[in-house]
Amino acid sequence: MAKSIITQDGIIVNYSNLLAVFVDDELDDDENVLGYNLVGVTSMDEKNDAILLGSFDDEASAMNAKAELIRWLQSEAFSTFEMSQAGKGGDA
Repeated sequence: MAKSIITQDGIIVNYSNLLAVFVDDELDDDENVLGYNLVGVTSMDEKNDAILLGSFDDEASAMNAKAELIRWLQSEAFSTFEMSQAGKGGDA
């Protein structure tokens, strides 16, 4: 069994398909920050092959969720990680 990540939208992502995970700010047309996204990339073309793992109201919550995911990846051999919901970012 491979490691799986369940996104906030309920999509299951196989960890072995991810090349990178990063936090990206979501901007409106006037470049105002609307929130922060935790994004998984499945190829070198991050614009077309990105998977939204979770959306968060503030950068700290998004970074905490990323840190939780990294801790899980370091500690679990075979498991499923469920992304925390918006406004419920994990502890760093």
